[in-house]
Amino acid sequence: MILYVVRHGEATWNVLNKICGGRSDVPLTEKGRMQAKQLSEKMPFIDRVLCSPMQRARETAEILIQGKTVIRIEPRLREQDFGDFEGMDRGTEAFLKAKKEPACHFPGGESSFQTAARVYGLLDELKAEKSDDSVLLVCHGAIMRIIETYFRDMPLDEFYHYSPENCKLV
Repeated sequence: MILYVVRHGEATWNVLNKICGGRSDVPLTEKGRMQAKQLSEKMPFIDRVLCSPMQRARETAEILIQGKTVIRIEPRLREQDFGDFEGMDRGTEAFLKAKKEPACHFPGGESSFQTAARVYGLLDELKAEKSDDSVLLVCHGAIMRIIETYFRDMPLDEFYHYSPENCKLV
């Protein structure tokens, strides 16, 4: 299997520097749609697409794939639930402190370990298929961070700072 992973295009709350997690279903900006359109012109052939149920990821997937492949909604690709921090400024000191503790829940949300459990389960299933398909996962920044740790060790400081750009394809 060839696995591709892409973060959604720029969303409205990215521009506003708001914490945008698994509860915040915000749309792409016009720039985000353009990012997806530009990436679509470079995309390799994709056999299967699995996409977060969040609007910003679905919009990105639809623009990238242009009806060439069926898009399957995969709930395990939903962004991490940042709980009570959702909608707050990304520079909120309490959020930045909580983000450094992957075993601790965000108040009212989930921990990075809980998020990893659901994402790793999906990756284990894909790996077990032993398929020759090319698969595209359309997801979010924290989910990409978790996916990266599935394939390689990542020191905690690097994990904390890992932040893929919008419409980043790996």
